[in-house]
Amino acid sequence: MSSREEGVGGGNVQSLAEAAYRQRGKSRPLDVPDWWPLLALTQRGTPTACLHNVVTVLTRHPEWSALLRLDQLANRIVLTRETPYGRGPGELIDVDAAEIAAWMGDPGNVGMAVSSGVVMEAAEMVATREAFHPVQAYLEGLAWDGEARLPHLFPDHFGTARDEYTMAVGVNFMVSAVARAMSPGCKVDFMVVLEGAQGLGKTRAVRRLFGRRWYAEAMESPASKDFYQSLVGRWGVEISEMHAFSKAEVNKVKQAITTQEDVYRPSYGRLARVFPRHCVFVGTTNDDDYLRDHTGGRRFLPVRCTEINVTTLEGLRDQLWAEATVRYREGHAYWHAPSGATDEQDARFQEDSWTEPIREWLLGEGPSTAYPQHRTGPIQEITITELMQQALGIEIARHTRPDQMRVGHILKRMGWTRHRVRQGHSRGYVYRRTDPHE
Repeated sequence: MSSREEGVGGGNVQSLAEAAYRQRGKSRPLDVPDWWPLLALTQRGTPTACLHNVVTVLTRHPEWSALLRLDQLANRIVLTRETPYGRGPGELIDVDAAEIAAWMGDPGNVGMAVSSGVVMEAAEMVATREAFHPVQAYLEGLAWDGEARLPHLFPDHFGTARDEYTMAVGVNFMVSAVARAMSPGCKVDFMVVLEGAQGLGKTRAVRRLFGRRWYAEAMESPASKDFYQSLVGRWGVEISEMHAFSKAEVNKVKQAITTQEDVYRPSYGRLARVFPRHCVFVGTTNDDDYLRDHTGGRRFLPVRCTEINVTTLEGLRDQLWAEATVRYREGHAYWHAPSGATDEQDARFQEDSWTEPIREWLLGEGPSTAYPQHRTGPIQEITITELMQQALGIEIARHTRPDQMRVGHILKRMGWTRHRVRQGHSRGYVYRRTDPHE
């Protein structure tokens, strides 16, 4: 007989356990013979109040087996069914640790006096061993019937144009969502933006597509810390009212889209940790000129919606995700921008009010008084100072650094490039047309 079977005092564990129960006027429970010998016992045959014993009970006792699991999507410990003390299913909270400790201390159960702190540590260990991802489980349980529906997702169910761009966006969007669920933290650099009139059903469609449990509408701006709290436990997150965002907030949206990890302290943990991103974003707006950043909107894939059939979309939901899962496993390159994306993005850019007078002046179409006598026809090379003076009529004394940068951004969006040149005894910058023949 091994030293473990003999127990600390050298006696037989099972007989010591039976003696301990008889001392308390109880007979040894008949349903514990498989796990009781695994406990560390005192010389009297009673369980030691240690982490090992709590873990053993939570994994081996029939009333606790597979009851505690870690939901990897939400990063929380969940009770998968009703507990022996009558609570659940649901999230494990602090009071549960006290309830479990009280249950284990009952002589009729285990008779082990243990603190709620040790119980919580054991619960985290046990739940982590039994971790699961609900979205992965959902996707892996689907079977695709072989009919290709994703290329027609937006034209058929959102009333978009039926062209190469919208068909590619539908496939990339769905496959990228599967990728984030199956491989959390993978790179997803694009966000679909659904455009359409208020009340069209954009939000309802997104909610039905991802499922109510795994959908959230971000109620805070991405510039707020509270924005990131809405991501926990979600697969699809809607960023609504894109048209109402300031330029700075749009930049924050782009930053949120490309972030692959989040840092926070989970409800069951003591320290902040790094967690891979599980969700994708969907933007919604009633407008069509919501992009204000001069660098463009290459992170956004806009689609103009005219009619959304939520009921039909919901009926095909499983098949849509089943097809997306198959395409993901086949290695579909969802990270490639669809053909025509740049044109669609440029069409949503909210032009600076200075753009038109600058463009006219550079083409030689401005008022004749705005040009020096030696200038004729389209301008091929210009400095920002000259442009501000002659095209915009701003005196040199009023040339601020922000305004100079503003003009530089306009030129860059128009395709002009900056070059460093020597001007007398110093060096400066000029802008030139990319194509001097335009």
